[in-house]
Amino acid sequence: MVELSYLFGQFCIFADIYYNIMKIIFINTLRVLMILVIIISCGVAYVVYEDTLAAWWIPVRVALIIVIATIPFYKGWIWLTTMDDKVINCCCHLVCVGAISCVLFLGGNYWFADSASTHEEKVMVQKKYIETHKKTRRVGRHRYVSDGVRKEYYLQVAFENGNVETLHVSPSTYNKTKTGRPKILTLQKGLFGLPVITKGL
Repeated sequence: MVELSYLFGQFCIFADIYYNIMKIIFINTLRVLMILVIIISCGVAYVVYEDTLAAWWIPVRVALIIVIATIPFYKGWIWLTTMDDKVINCCCHLVCVGAISCVLFLGGNYWFADSASTHEEKVMVQKKYIETHKKTRRVGRHRYVSDGVRKEYYLQVAFENGNVETLHVSPSTYNKTKTGRPKILTLQKGLFGLPVITKGL
């Protein structure tokens, strides 16, 4: 009977240790996934924004409104920060909710654009230019070496309503486009009213 009680006690200790280990692994996995979600959200938002005709402050303002409206729930991020500090959890709330809100707003506007509003618009190419960025490659713990350059292609175009926009385009589009000549873009009205470019870049 004593031996049985001892074995049961050991089993309970083992089960408790196993539970705590699995809990730590689960929480750490969620943290890594959350970081990936934030990084992916920022990347997708940037890509979609390049095909959206809107001032940068519009999606930022929408994201901030959502962040402020949900700020009372900042304590819900304690599992991610492991701290009770109000400032840190509010900052975490700002980054996480802000990034996700921004990609949902821009993505929803783009992916659910009204196909019935599809129309072509003629723009005048005012300028074309290339931005060159150096690429580096890691070869050691604290050592990086040059790994060539990355080129990004841009067109500055004027719309019929007078608006001037700088568009990020593909190399093939860049090479086919001539300065001072018109170019046709296909546009649609986005879900939230922001025009999106669906063809021509």
